Parts: sequence; structure tokens; C-alpha cells
Amino acid sequence: MMTQRFKKGWLLVLGLTASVVAQAQDTVVAQTQDAGAASKPSVYTYLALILALVATIGLVLLWWQSRLAWSKINAERRSPSGSTDSMREVSGRVTSLEQDNRALVTKLKALEAQLAQLREQQTARVDHRPAPTQPAVASTPPPSPRPAPAQPVVATSEPVQRPAAPMPSQAQRSAPVKTLPSKLYARTADVPGGFSVSSLVETPNRPMVFVITPTGPAQATFRVTDDPEAQRLALSDPYSYLSDACNYQSRPEANSRIHMISDGKLQLQGEKWHIIEKAEISFYA
Repeated sequence: MMTQRFKKGWLLVLGLTASVVAQAQDTVVAQTQDAGAASKPSVYTYLALILALVATIGLVLLWWQSRLAWSKINAERRSPSGSTDSMREVSGRVTSLEQDNRALVTKLKALEAQLAQLREQQTARVDHRPAPTQPAVASTPPPSPRPAPAQPVVATSEPVQRPAAPMPSQAQRSAPVKTLPSKLYARTADVPGGFSVSSLVETPNRPMVFVITPTGPAQATFRVTDDPEAQRLALSDPYSYLSDACNYQSRPEANSRIHMISDGKLQLQGEKWHIIEKAEISFYA
């Protein structure tokens, strides 16, 4: 803007000076022609020179005014208001970056929820796989009748089969006596679809996440313990400690507490307590 004004003023002064000088020369030429000689300069010549000087002074004043305007603009740029504008621009960029970060966090949480659902689906598939193990448990008794036919070669098969029948029943009756403490503790579901019998303890010497309560010869319920230290351990990696044995009613967070909604159910199958119903839990701050 200032450069355009300077150019316009300069062109205007030069145009005026040129027009005045041209008129003065025409007048001087006319006077000399009438007088017959130009012995000395006339008043118009001095007037032209004065106007040229005034034009030069006006040009200098325009230049000085433009310089003052530019210095004022530079001072305004260096003033605190200019820095505040830059700070506002930087703060706007920081705000946009924070919004992008929040969007990324929400996407990450959504991906974690999807991953949790996929793990639950995998565990559900694993829960259905142990069903063929029931025939394996049921197939273990047939070896006891097989040796029975080998003995009838010496005597008869009936007296051998009669004592063989009560033997498995006695073993089945004695097994719950060994596994009927009031409470059992487990750190995590260490086998697919349940807890191994060898991993359970009656008196824990470290934080245990699950408490198992036998309710019958081959049935039990389980829940997450109320111990704060054990809950912090479970929340440090909920997918490893909780996902295989629990269903979530809300999303797990690091600084939250675990609330039991309903206990899970177990069934003894050989050397494993099989999860037939997962525990329902939720999380609160």
C-alpha cells in the first residue's frame, strides 16, 4: 500500500513539474521570438525552477512519510500484540493436536474392545472343545473291565466283575474328600477353559485373583477376590488374568476396582475344573 502511494505521488509531482516546465519554456520561447533575442532568463524560467524545487521537496517528503509508515508497521509487528497473535496461532495448533490425540485414544480403546471380544470368542470356542474330553474321562473305566475278562480263564468272570464295580465308585467317593476344602485359590485360568487342579492352593502365599468354593463332589463356584493387591494385579493385565474366566459389563481401567455381579460355575473333569459359566464383573473408579 505504501509503495503504491509513493509511486502515485512521485508520478503526480513529476507530471506537474513537467507540465509547468513545458509551459514556462513555451512562454520563454514566445517572448524571445517577440523580443528577437534571449539575452537573460525571464520570470517564467525562475518560476519553472522553483516549481521543480518544490516538486523535489514534495518527493522527499513523500519518501520520508513512507519511511515513517514502514517503521510504524515494523514496530507494530514487534509489539506484544503481534506476539499474542502468534501465541494464539500456536495454541490453536496445540488444540488441534490434542483433539487428534484424543481421537487416536478413542480409536485405540475401540480396538482394545474388539480384541477383547475376539479373545472371548476364542475362549468360547475352546470351552466347546473340551466336550470331547468327557468321553476320554468316561473311557478310562473300560480298562478296569478289560483285565476282568483275563481272569475268567482261571476262574469265573462274575466274582471278578463284582469287586471291580465298587472300586471305581470308592475312588470317586474318595476324590471329593481330598478336594473339599472350604476355599481354593487360583491366580488365573491356567488351562484352556478352566483351572488345573494342581494350580489350586488352600493357603495362598502371594496375591491370588480367584476364590473357588466347592459346592458338591464335582461342582464349585468362583469369583474375583476382594483383595486390593490381587485386583491391582488383575487390572495390570486384564486380558491375561480376567478375560478367560469373566465377562465384562464395562471396560476395564488401570485405576478402577472390580465389582462382582454374579459368580461363575465350575465342574470337575479329571484334573481340571472346567468353566461351564463365566463370572460377570464390572469396573468402577
